[in-house]
Amino acid sequence: MVLLPLARTGSRPSHDSGRPSIEVRVDANSPAKSRMLWREGFTQHEIENSSMDAKEVKRQEVIFEIIHTEADYVRDLRIAVRVLLGPLRELRIVSGEQVDLLFGNIGEILALHEDINAAFMERQRIQYPVVWDISDVLLPFVARFRVYARYICNQDNALRLVEELRRTSHGFSVFWKERQQRPECRSLPMEAFLALPFQRLLKYPLLMRTLLATTEGWTQQHANGSEVAEQVDVWIRKIQDARLKLDSFA
Repeated sequence: MVLLPLARTGSRPSHDSGRPSIEVRVDANSPAKSRMLWREGFTQHEIENSSMDAKEVKRQEVIFEIIHTEADYVRDLRIAVRVLLGPLRELRIVSGEQVDLLFGNIGEILALHEDINAAFMERQRIQYPVVWDISDVLLPFVARFRVYARYICNQDNALRLVEELRRTSHGFSVFWKERQQRPECRSLPMEAFLALPFQRLLKYPLLMRTLLATTEGWTQQHANGSEVAEQVDVWIRKIQDARLKLDSFA
Protein backbone atom coordinates (compact mmCIF):
# COMPACT_ATOMS: atom_id res chain seq x y z
CA MET A 1 0.00 0.00 0.00
CA VAL A 2 1.30 3.46 -0.92
CA LEU A 3 1.30 5.71 2.13
CA LEU A 4 0.41 9.28 1.28
CA PRO A 5 1.89 11.73 3.77
CA LEU A 6 0.05 14.58 5.41
CA ALA A 7 -0.04 17.17 2.62
CA ARG A 8 -0.71 20.42 4.40
CA THR A 9 0.34 23.32 2.16
CA GLY A 10 3.03 25.33 3.86
CA SER A 11 4.21 22.49 6.07
CA ARG A 12 7.82 21.45 6.01
CA PRO A 13 8.30 18.59 3.53
CA SER A 14 10.10 15.42 4.42
CA HIS A 15 12.67 14.10 1.93
CA ASP A 16 13.09 10.42 1.27
CA SER A 17 15.28 9.94 -1.78
CA GLY A 18 15.16 6.19 -1.28
CA ARG A 19 11.61 5.98 -2.55
CA PRO A 20 10.92 5.55 -6.26
CA SER A 21 9.54 8.59 -8.05
CA ILE A 22 6.20 8.76 -9.79
CA GLU A 23 7.64 8.48 -13.27
CA VAL A 24 6.56 10.77 -16.06
CA ARG A 25 6.47 8.36 -18.95
CA VAL A 26 7.53 9.95 -22.22
CA ASP A 27 7.14 7.84 -25.32
CA ALA A 28 7.58 9.59 -28.64
CA ASN A 29 5.20 7.10 -30.24
CA SER A 30 2.39 7.52 -27.72
CA PRO A 31 -0.47 9.96 -28.22
CA ALA A 32 -0.92 12.65 -25.60
CA LYS A 33 -4.19 11.10 -24.39
CA SER A 34 -2.28 8.13 -22.90
CA ARG A 35 -0.62 10.29 -20.23
CA MET A 36 -1.13 9.31 -16.59
CA LEU A 37 -2.76 11.59 -14.02
CA TRP A 38 -1.23 11.98 -10.57
CA ARG A 39 -4.17 10.29 -8.86
CA GLU A 40 -3.81 7.26 -11.12
CA GLY A 41 -0.64 6.37 -9.22
CA PHE A 42 -2.81 5.45 -6.23
CA THR A 43 -6.07 3.70 -5.50
CA GLN A 44 -9.11 5.74 -4.57
CA HIS A 45 -9.01 4.05 -1.16
CA GLU A 46 -5.44 5.26 -0.59
CA ILE A 47 -6.37 8.84 -1.45
CA GLU A 48 -9.52 8.81 0.68
CA ASN A 49 -7.63 7.38 3.64
CA SER A 50 -4.79 9.87 3.40
CA SER A 51 -4.83 13.20 5.22
CA MET A 52 -5.10 15.07 1.91
CA ASP A 53 -8.19 17.15 1.25
CA ALA A 54 -9.70 17.70 -2.19
CA LYS A 55 -7.83 20.99 -2.65
CA GLU A 56 -4.44 19.38 -2.07
CA VAL A 57 -5.28 16.49 -4.39
CA LYS A 58 -6.12 19.06 -7.09
CA ARG A 59 -2.85 20.86 -6.34
CA GLN A 60 -0.91 17.64 -6.86
CA GLU A 61 -2.74 17.10 -10.15
CA VAL A 62 -1.67 20.57 -11.36
CA ILE A 63 1.95 20.06 -10.27
CA PHE A 64 2.00 16.71 -12.04
CA GLU A 65 0.58 18.34 -15.18
CA ILE A 66 3.32 21.00 -15.11
CA ILE A 67 6.01 18.32 -14.78
CA HIS A 68 4.48 16.04 -17.37
CA THR A 69 3.81 18.71 -20.00
CA GLU A 70 7.37 20.00 -19.57
CA ALA A 71 8.63 16.51 -20.43
CA ASP A 72 6.27 16.45 -23.44
CA TYR A 73 7.60 19.83 -24.55
CA VAL A 74 11.22 18.71 -24.33
CA ARG A 75 10.37 15.58 -26.30
CA ASP A 76 8.79 17.63 -29.08
CA LEU A 77 11.64 20.15 -29.17
CA ARG A 78 14.05 17.24 -29.57
CA ILE A 79 11.95 15.95 -32.46
CA ALA A 80 12.06 19.39 -34.08
CA VAL A 81 15.86 19.46 -33.77
CA ARG A 82 16.72 15.84 -34.54
CA VAL A 83 14.00 14.83 -37.01
CA LEU A 84 13.40 18.12 -38.80
CA LEU A 85 16.22 20.66 -38.43
CA GLY A 86 19.21 18.29 -38.48
CA PRO A 87 18.22 16.19 -41.51
CA LEU A 88 17.01 19.25 -43.42
CA ARG A 89 20.45 20.82 -43.00
CA GLU A 90 22.37 17.62 -43.73
CA LEU A 91 20.37 16.78 -46.86
CA ARG A 92 20.90 20.33 -48.18
CA ILE A 93 17.38 20.46 -49.53
CA VAL A 94 17.33 24.18 -48.82
CA SER A 95 20.09 26.65 -48.06
CA GLY A 96 21.69 26.97 -44.65
CA GLU A 97 20.30 30.49 -44.38
CA GLN A 98 16.78 29.15 -44.96
CA VAL A 99 17.25 26.46 -42.31
CA ASP A 100 18.39 29.16 -39.86
CA LEU A 101 15.35 31.25 -40.72
CA LEU A 102 13.00 28.30 -40.23
CA PHE A 103 14.30 27.15 -36.85
CA GLY A 104 16.04 30.21 -35.43
CA ASN A 105 17.58 29.53 -32.02
CA ILE A 106 15.38 26.55 -31.18
CA GLY A 107 18.50 24.72 -29.99
CA GLU A 108 18.95 27.32 -27.23
CA ILE A 109 15.33 26.90 -26.20
CA LEU A 110 15.79 23.12 -26.08
CA ALA A 111 18.89 23.47 -23.88
CA LEU A 112 16.98 25.70 -21.44
CA HIS A 113 14.08 23.30 -21.13
CA GLU A 114 16.25 20.24 -20.81
CA ASP A 115 17.67 21.95 -17.71
CA ILE A 116 14.17 22.76 -16.42
CA ASN A 117 12.97 19.23 -17.10
CA ALA A 118 15.95 17.72 -15.28
CA ALA A 119 15.28 19.98 -12.28
CA PHE A 120 11.61 18.99 -12.27
CA MET A 121 12.51 15.30 -12.41
CA GLU A 122 14.92 15.69 -9.49
CA ARG A 123 12.31 17.48 -7.39
CA GLN A 124 9.81 14.74 -8.16
CA ARG A 125 12.34 12.04 -7.25
CA ILE A 126 13.17 13.64 -3.91
CA GLN A 127 9.65 14.52 -2.80
CA TYR A 128 7.72 11.41 -3.83
CA PRO A 129 4.79 10.98 -3.58
CA VAL A 130 3.72 14.56 -2.79
CA VAL A 131 5.63 17.37 -4.51
CA TRP A 132 5.36 20.33 -2.15
CA ASP A 133 6.27 23.00 -4.68
CA ILE A 134 7.41 23.30 -8.27
CA SER A 135 7.37 27.05 -8.83
CA ASP A 136 10.52 27.51 -6.74
CA VAL A 137 12.27 25.14 -9.15
CA LEU A 138 11.10 27.10 -12.20
CA LEU A 139 11.74 30.58 -10.81
CA PRO A 140 15.56 30.64 -11.25
CA PHE A 141 15.18 29.69 -14.91
CA VAL A 142 12.77 32.47 -15.87
CA ALA A 143 15.57 35.00 -16.47
CA ARG A 144 16.77 32.70 -19.27
CA PHE A 145 13.42 33.04 -21.06
CA ARG A 146 15.01 35.89 -23.01
CA VAL A 147 15.98 33.21 -25.58
CA TYR A 148 12.33 33.22 -26.67
CA ALA A 149 12.53 36.80 -27.96
CA ARG A 150 14.61 36.02 -31.04
CA TYR A 151 12.63 32.89 -31.87
CA ILE A 152 9.15 34.35 -31.52
CA CYS A 153 9.99 37.59 -33.31
CA ASN A 154 11.07 35.45 -36.27
CA GLN A 155 8.17 32.99 -36.14
CA ASP A 156 5.90 34.66 -38.70
CA ASN A 157 8.77 34.79 -41.20
CA ALA A 158 9.52 31.12 -40.56
CA LEU A 159 5.93 30.05 -41.17
CA ARG A 160 5.74 32.11 -44.35
CA LEU A 161 8.94 30.47 -45.57
CA VAL A 162 7.50 27.00 -44.96
CA GLU A 163 4.48 27.90 -47.08
CA GLU A 164 6.68 29.33 -49.83
CA LEU A 165 9.04 26.33 -49.89
CA ARG A 166 6.15 23.89 -50.07
CA ARG A 167 4.98 25.71 -53.22
CA THR A 168 8.34 26.26 -54.90
CA SER A 169 10.66 23.43 -53.77
CA HIS A 170 9.77 19.86 -54.72
CA GLY A 171 12.51 18.50 -52.47
CA PHE A 172 11.22 20.42 -49.47
CA SER A 173 7.63 19.41 -50.17
CA VAL A 174 8.62 15.72 -50.25
CA PHE A 175 10.64 16.15 -47.04
CA TRP A 176 7.73 17.95 -45.34
CA LYS A 177 5.28 15.15 -46.19
CA GLU A 178 7.69 12.32 -45.33
CA ARG A 179 8.54 13.77 -41.90
CA GLN A 180 4.89 14.31 -41.03
CA GLN A 181 4.24 10.60 -41.63
CA ARG A 182 6.95 9.49 -39.20
CA PRO A 183 5.59 7.91 -36.00
CA GLU A 184 7.47 10.28 -33.72
CA CYS A 185 5.86 13.27 -35.46
CA ARG A 186 2.37 11.86 -34.76
CA SER A 187 0.99 13.20 -38.09
CA LEU A 188 1.86 16.76 -37.04
CA PRO A 189 3.21 19.05 -39.78
CA MET A 190 6.45 21.00 -39.41
CA GLU A 191 4.46 24.16 -38.69
CA ALA A 192 3.03 22.59 -35.52
CA PHE A 193 6.52 22.01 -34.13
CA LEU A 194 7.62 25.52 -35.09
CA ALA A 195 4.67 26.97 -33.17
CA LEU A 196 5.37 25.04 -29.96
CA PRO A 197 7.73 27.52 -28.21
CA PHE A 198 5.27 30.43 -28.27
CA GLN A 199 2.43 28.14 -27.21
CA ARG A 200 4.43 26.82 -24.26
CA LEU A 201 5.53 30.28 -23.18
CA LEU A 202 1.92 31.46 -23.09
CA LYS A 203 0.89 28.42 -21.06
CA TYR A 204 3.22 29.00 -18.09
CA PRO A 205 1.22 31.87 -16.52
CA LEU A 206 -2.00 29.88 -16.98
CA LEU A 207 -0.52 26.82 -15.28
CA MET A 208 0.92 28.91 -12.45
CA ARG A 209 -2.39 30.64 -11.79
CA THR A 210 -4.20 27.31 -11.77
CA LEU A 211 -1.65 26.15 -9.21
CA LEU A 212 -2.10 29.34 -7.17
CA ALA A 213 -5.84 28.71 -6.98
CA THR A 214 -5.10 25.53 -5.01
CA THR A 215 -2.34 27.03 -2.83
CA GLU A 216 -2.86 28.86 0.47
CA GLY A 217 -2.18 32.58 -0.03
CA TRP A 218 0.03 32.98 3.04
CA THR A 219 2.60 30.36 2.00
CA GLN A 220 6.00 30.64 0.33
CA GLN A 221 4.66 28.32 -2.38
CA HIS A 222 2.05 30.95 -3.27
CA ALA A 223 4.68 33.71 -3.33
CA ASN A 224 6.91 31.62 -5.60
CA GLY A 225 4.08 30.85 -8.01
CA SER A 226 2.99 34.49 -8.16
CA GLU A 227 6.55 35.57 -8.92
CA VAL A 228 6.90 33.04 -11.75
CA ALA A 229 3.59 34.08 -13.32
CA GLU A 230 4.45 37.77 -13.10
CA GLN A 231 7.95 37.39 -14.51
CA VAL A 232 6.79 35.26 -17.43
CA ASP A 233 4.02 37.78 -18.13
CA VAL A 234 6.71 40.49 -18.32
CA TRP A 235 8.66 38.47 -20.89
CA ILE A 236 5.51 37.86 -22.93
CA ARG A 237 4.69 41.58 -22.99
CA LYS A 238 8.26 42.49 -23.99
CA ILE A 239 8.29 39.93 -26.79
CA GLN A 240 4.87 40.95 -28.08
CA ASP A 241 5.95 44.60 -28.07
CA ALA A 242 9.07 43.66 -30.04
CA ARG A 243 6.94 41.77 -32.58
CA LEU A 244 4.65 44.76 -33.01
CA LYS A 245 7.63 47.03 -33.65
CA LEU A 246 8.98 44.63 -36.26
CA ASP A 247 5.56 44.41 -37.93
CA SER A 248 5.39 48.20 -38.12
CA PHE A 249 8.57 48.21 -40.20
CA ALA A 250 7.47 45.33 -42.44
